[in-house]
Amino acid sequence: MFDKMIFNVIVDMDTEAMTIADRNKLETWTNGGKTEYKSPMIANVDGINITIKEKKLQIKCSLHKLYFKLMYGILDNSQLFTLSQADKALNMLFDSIGIDKARAKITYFEIGLNIPTEHEPLEYIELVKSITTGKMQTEKEMFQDANYRKFRQKTTEKHKTIKKVFKIYDKEFEAAEKKRTQPTGNHILRIETMYRRQNIALPDFFSKANIQRLTSAFYKDWISIEFERYIEADNGVRKSEKENAKNILTLGREAYLSKVKAEFDSGLLTERQYRTVREFIRDWDSNKHKYRMLPTKQETEYRHKLKHWFSLSQV
Repeated sequence: MFDKMIFNVIVDMDTEAMTIADRNKLETWTNGGKTEYKSPMIANVDGINITIKEKKLQIKCSLHKLYFKLMYGILDNSQLFTLSQADKALNMLFDSIGIDKARAKITYFEIGLNIPTEHEPLEYIELVKSITTGKMQTEKEMFQDANYRKFRQKTTEKHKTIKKVFKIYDKEFEAAEKKRTQPTGNHILRIETMYRRQNIALPDFFSKANIQRLTSAFYKDWISIEFERYIEADNGVRKSEKENAKNILTLGREAYLSKVKAEFDSGLLTERQYRTVREFIRDWDSNKHKYRMLPTKQETEYRHKLKHWFSLSQV
C-alpha cells in the first residue's frame, strides 16, 4: 500500500558518506567549500534518489515502483501492492544502499490503493464531493486539481501547513501524462493519503501496531467519501420538483429557503418562481415520501471494490 517515501539518516561525512557515495555511484559536488553527494540524473531509471549533505543522508523513492523494478524490471505502481511486498522492498532498498534501516527516520509517506473500475475513472472522480477524517470526524471538501484535466484528479486542501492530504485520481491518465507508460485502456482509480512533515523512526513506523493504525485510518477515511447522489421519484413528478427535492435533501429546508431567497433578492428568480419553491418547501413533509436519494452505480461499485482490494492489500 505504501508508495512514495522520504527517509533521513544522520551519517558521518568523513567516513560513511564517501563509502555510501561510492557504493551508490553518487556524483560529488562542492557547495560553499563543503562536499555533497547526490544521485545522477540516471537515478530516475532506478527510482531511487539519494543526497548526502550536512551530515544528512536523504533517500526518496516509491517503494511500490522499486519493488516492481527489482522483481520484474519495470518502474510500475499501477498494480496491487501489499504490506508484505512493501516490507520486502524496504529491506532491499536499505541493503542496496548499504546502511542499517533502523537508523532511518521517515519524514514523508504516501499510502494508497489502486482500484480497477468498470468505467472511466473520471466518472467516479466527478461525483466525489468530500471525505470525512479524524477523531472529530471533520469533513474536508475535495477540489478539482488545476494541474490536471477536468475530473482526472481531486484533492483536499494542499496548503503547506496541512500534514494530511487526500487525493483521488485517474492512475492510467496520470502515468501517461508523465510519459511513464503508454495508455493501455485499463481503468484504474487511485486513492491516496499523503502524510507530510513527519518525523518517525523507521522501526516504530513499521511496527505492527502503527501499520494497523495507519491502514485502519486509511480504510475508515476512504469509505467515508461522499458522492453526488441522484433523486428517484414517483411517476408524474416534474423535473423541477425533483431538483427542489434534491436541494432540500442535500442542504436542508432552512438552508435551501435562505438560498432561494438570496437568489430572488438578487434578481435570479422571478416572484412566481420564488413563490413556487417556497410552497414546495412548506409542503415538504406531506410530499417527501415521493422522493428517494439514491447512490449512483459508480458509488456502489467504489464501496464494494474498496473493501475487496483493501482486504487483498493487507497480506
